[in-house]
Amino acid sequence: MEFVWSESGDTSIAEIEIWKALKIALANDEGICYHRYPIFSADRSRREPDILILHRQWGLYVIECKGYDINNIERINGPVWVMKDWHSSQETPYTQAEDQMWAILGKFRNESCLRKGRQDIIQGHVFIGLPFITRSEWRDKGLDLSPASPLTIIFADDLDPHSLRNRLQDIPAEERQEPLTEEQWKLALAILQGAPVLHREARPEPKKRNIKAFMLKEVEKQILSIDRDQHKIAVQIPSGPQRIRGLAGSGKTVVMCMKTAWMHLRFPNWDIAYTFYTRSLYGMIRNLITRFYRYWADQNPNWEKIHIFHGWGAKDLPGMYRFVANAMQRNPRSYTEAKNVFLYKEQNELLGKCCKELLEGEDEIPVLFDAILIDEGQDFHFDFYKLCYHVLREPKRLIWAYDEVQSLESLSIPTTIDIFGTNSDGSPIVNLEGTYPDGEVEKDIILSRCYRTPRPVLVTAHIFGMGLLRPQGAVQFIPTPGGWEDIGYEICSGTFEPGQKLTIRRPEANSPHLLEKLAGYQDLVQWKVFPNREQELSWVAEQIAKNIYEDELRPEEIVVISLDWKNMDKDLTQLIEKLKNNNVQAIRPGIETGKEEFQKQKHVTLTGIFPAKGNEASIVYVIGFEQVDSDPLLIVQQRNQAFTAITRTRGWCILTGLGEKAEALFREIEMILANPEQITFVVPDPKVIQRNLDNLEYERRRNRIKKAQDLTNQLARILREIDDPALRNRLIKKLQDSSS
Repeated sequence: MEFVWSESGDTSIAEIEIWKALKIALANDEGICYHRYPIFSADRSRREPDILILHRQWGLYVIECKGYDINNIERINGPVWVMKDWHSSQETPYTQAEDQMWAILGKFRNESCLRKGRQDIIQGHVFIGLPFITRSEWRDKGLDLSPASPLTIIFADDLDPHSLRNRLQDIPAEERQEPLTEEQWKLALAILQGAPVLHREARPEPKKRNIKAFMLKEVEKQILSIDRDQHKIAVQIPSGPQRIRGLAGSGKTVVMCMKTAWMHLRFPNWDIAYTFYTRSLYGMIRNLITRFYRYWADQNPNWEKIHIFHGWGAKDLPGMYRFVANAMQRNPRSYTEAKNVFLYKEQNELLGKCCKELLEGEDEIPVLFDAILIDEGQDFHFDFYKLCYHVLREPKRLIWAYDEVQSLESLSIPTTIDIFGTNSDGSPIVNLEGTYPDGEVEKDIILSRCYRTPRPVLVTAHIFGMGLLRPQGAVQFIPTPGGWEDIGYEICSGTFEPGQKLTIRRPEANSPHLLEKLAGYQDLVQWKVFPNREQELSWVAEQIAKNIYEDELRPEEIVVISLDWKNMDKDLTQLIEKLKNNNVQAIRPGIETGKEEFQKQKHVTLTGIFPAKGNEASIVYVIGFEQVDSDPLLIVQQRNQAFTAITRTRGWCILTGLGEKAEALFREIEMILANPEQITFVVPDPKVIQRNLDNLEYERRRNRIKKAQDLTNQLARILREIDDPALRNRLIKKLQDSSS
């Protein structure tokens, strides 16, 4: 059972008592349990069940928790409970919970797979939780004699695990649920989690079976779901800063957009900002937030309360820096002006200098937002983070998502002390150790599964990006077993001693992508060498035409990324002409379209690496690959650019380049793909590599989680060994009380 606690601001002790009892009683059952899942009724009013459970075997439960003691209930007249010394004179808890149950069941009813004739397959049940009233108190007051009083009450006597399980299963025979098939269960979970938002438009039926469109259609037939980690992160609202680390394709942007929509649902009066680095992501981010919100609320978000900001901004594009500067009545600097004033080349450094200028000025920094979410966090300067932190109201809900391997400018992997600094007593201003006081919401989270990019593509990108099979030696490295496990790999054999061989593998479970089976492990990454750019571009144009006219792919699901930034404009202009000759139209974001538009219907996208970040396509062509390792001072950045380009695909990646340089690079890739189940390399000397992809903060997090898991396993073993049920229940009650 996955338990998802969401901050409400008005959580009652009754809710906490029932919640703690459920966590123990249902720990090993299959299902999901929510605290305050938001529901919108037909009159558009929001109603949140205190606790909502979807149990695979038993069905859907809504539990309304009430903190009454027996003296608060005068009598029960039908659905109305007449109250005494309570904040209201009358309550209708059963009717309230029943309305919430029917609203949720309505979501399932739209799916034929979850109906049997006219009957719902998923059965709904309503319970009232009264953790401060015993069964005998209820009976002694004569409330059990009321013909209209509900039979489904969880009393204080029912809170031990055995009694609670019996109570939840004590339902009429006609309301018992038949076992769900795997398909039905996955669909029910997906509906509750909002996964239908991610479904793409149905692909036309392909004319042939052995073409790319057929394979992609088979992939898209799978129920597109949000996994339990993604969903839990998205709907839990931290009472302070939170960091979300995830590799390429792990769903960081989906999680952040879902989190934004969920916060807006739960707290519609909050001012929320979502900021990002790559201009072309604006449309996708707004679209995802809108779709998630509409899925739950059946109406559009209030865009006066949600602000989508590019990090910098421009005259035609809202930006976090510009918004804050204007709020301070300061003239925001443009990129060109900042470049002339601060004499820095990198955009993130320039933006950092502009933010620092605001932070160190004499003007007071205004408090503007209740929550700020930073996407593509690896690309922002420390001073951008500090500015965001300063404009937040307490408790400083700054939530940032990042992947250090996709950093295209900076090589540092900063800790929170590096970014935010320390207080006067030396303690960190932002502390990401452990959980928030409720014990339910993690401060520091890792997404290790990748759903977008097929396993062979991701493994190729990681190993090549670090240069682990590079003849001249690795350029960056993860020096700990825990670091590799964080990004979804297993250690097969060897040690982390420099000069020793180490063998790793990426399990299919951490990259569950059907295309690997349909197309073959070695066929998803392809490469070709050419003597000159003219021939390379001609071949790419011909292949794209085949993808469209023979493989039946839509032009907009094909992207070409150039790594040769010096000649990119000339090369992509030439490629547009070659595509025209093959009856294919193409665009360059920011030239034929606005900078916020990355894809256009019936057009192939041609771009450089920076606009491509955060976007994806079914087929990605990476041209000019010989540019990787061309500058000894920029080897890490160039390898990271290759990593980012390769991982833009949700299908095939085709690499092309010129001459012997490209041939040498492709030999590395050929070695990476030789064995699907393991990669063996020599551990590099830490003095030689240019970048260490781990830090002390990550290691402390891993140690803390391991200690918690070991303690949990030890407690579970002790409880299993106790034969006396009464003693076991007393110990469980003590554990519950001590965790309060």
